This record gives sequence, C-alpha cells and structure tokens, in this order.
Amino acid sequence: MSQTYSAEEVWLPASELVADWDSGFHDLLLGDRLRMSAYAEAIAEVVRPGAVVLDLGTGTGILARWALEAGAARVYGLDFAESVLATAAARLAEAGFAERFVPVAGLSFEVDLPDRVDVIISETLGNLVDNEGCVAILADARHRFLAEGGVVLPRSAECYLVPVAATTAHQRVTAGDVHGAQSIAGSDGGLGSRDPFSLYYDAIVPISTHLASPRVVISQVFGADAAAAGTVSTPYTVRRDGVFTGFKGYFVSTLSPSVALDLSGDDIAAGSTSDSWKHAYLPVREAVEVRQGDRLVLDYSWTPRGSLGNDYRWSGRVLRRGEVVAEFDHGTAALVRGAA
Repeated sequence: MSQTYSAEEVWLPASELVADWDSGFHDLLLGDRLRMSAYAEAIAEVVRPGAVVLDLGTGTGILARWALEAGAARVYGLDFAESVLATAAARLAEAGFAERFVPVAGLSFEVDLPDRVDVIISETLGNLVDNEGCVAILADARHRFLAEGGVVLPRSAECYLVPVAATTAHQRVTAGDVHGAQSIAGSDGGLGSRDPFSLYYDAIVPISTHLASPRVVISQVFGADAAAAGTVSTPYTVRRDGVFTGFKGYFVSTLSPSVALDLSGDDIAAGSTSDSWKHAYLPVREAVEVRQGDRLVLDYSWTPRGSLGNDYRWSGRVLRRGEVVAEFDHGTAALVRGAA
C-alpha cells in the first residue's frame, strides 16, 4: 500500500488484517495527514498535566507521545503485537519518556492495570466504525480501566452509507484487480481467494459517484455497552440517473469537544482523504441502472466476530414506481449462505 494512489483503486480491507499489520502499514498510519492532525489536536485538548492515560492499541506509540508531551504523568501503552510495542517503547525512551511510558502486552480484554486512568485514547476504529471491534473493546475498557469522571477519546462516531455509481471500482473488483496485502500485513488471511462479492474493500470513492444523500446507519457513543448484533433498514431516494454498483461507507467521529475526524473527503492531493482508512466500498455483484426518483432500500446487518471485528451483510432492493426492479444480497462469509 502506498500514499500515492488514485480514486477507485481497490485494496483488500486493512481492518480485516489488523492482527498481521506489518511495519509498512504502521508507517502509512504515521503518514496519514488527516488522522495525525485530528488526533494531535484532540489529545492536546483532552489530556491535562498529571493525568494517567491508557493508549489502547498504541502501535508505534505516537498517540502516547502526544499525551506525554501534553503533560501526562504516566501512559500505559497497550498492544497485542509485542514487536510493535517494543518499537514504541524504544522510540519513547529515545524521546526522553522512558520513565513515564509503561508498555503492556496483550489483548485488552485479558490484561489488568495497576490503577485506573483519567483518559483512554484509542485509534482502533475501522472505516465502518466497528470493523476492528472498537465498540466492545472500549466498552470493556471503560468498565475496567477508566476512573470516575474520566474521558474516552474518541467520544462517538457515526457510520454513513451511500449508494454509488463507482463503475471503475466495480470493474476492478469483478476483474480481480485488487491490491493485495503487500505493505499491510504478512498474510492476506485468505481474503484474496474468496468470492470477491463476499467482502468489502478499501478505496477512495469520489463524492461525484453518489446516487443519493449519505445517511447514518450506526451512531455509537464509545464506552457505552455494545449491542451484540443488529440490522438497520435505510431507504434512499435516487437523485440522478446512473449505474448502482454498491455502497460507500465512512465515519465521522467526535474525538474531543472541538475536534471531529471526518473521512468523507475525496480530494487526495489536498489531503482531505485518509491514506490509511480510505472509504469502505461494499459492492453488489450485478450493477443496476437506476433513474432519478427510484427508491433504494438497504438492510445493513452486523454480527460480532470474536474480539476483532464484525461480519457484515448488505442486502436490499431497488424500486421504481412501487415495483421491485432489482434485488441484492451480499456480505461476509459468516452471514451469507454459500459465500466462501
């Protein structure tokens, strides 16, 4: 994966490979201007001198460093990847924070901390909000790690989905012209051999491809108890003639009182896109010609899959003057019968 890319290039989803991210992807995270600027501002706003902080999913330690620079008395850096955690500890020691940074190896559900913290910082969101399991992770962390009156950063997030005419992305998925796991992870986890329509993808999908207004399908307050599973039915009105090829997904997150992280942008050169998250592209197998005024109904479902994410299903129908003219039903293997 490179920071030089074009609209509608398609990648295997980084959130599905989180357990195997390699140093190349961590470098991409550090170079993501949208991500870095928003988190830097939010941490400076929330962390007060003397605070005890948990950086949950610390990676190479950049969020922990910003918390320490803001005056945190101690930062616990928690990550399940011990080699990456060692990199964080080394970098923070070199920066002069060795005595105030405490590395903690393991899954957050399975570790304990010696004291409660004033602030929990985490960047475990996926481009569909919860595709890396952040909702359950942060709910557990709030209950077991956060002091009374403490703060979770990010505070909340909304997942938007919009039907799109992303014909180039659809052609690439159909033809198997998809970037693999190189520079993301050591393995593609078998994703590259699956039915291409039993998977969502990472891609920048331009606003010009939108066939309707984006709508919120999930609104999540972090630290609140997580729903075990759910389905949301969302109707759209098609605003222009075009070819419906699937859905674009992205999040807008409130990190702190004055900082929002918005992934909706599509101007790669101007830096309004996220190099690491990109958008989610949820394709439909059969593209459908739609007309202005058509109705499109999406049934969007999610079911937790272990501790690191969810299975998703996107199904529904296109209606014209009350008559169904097309139907679609796609999703990840655990949800759609016959997907492989």
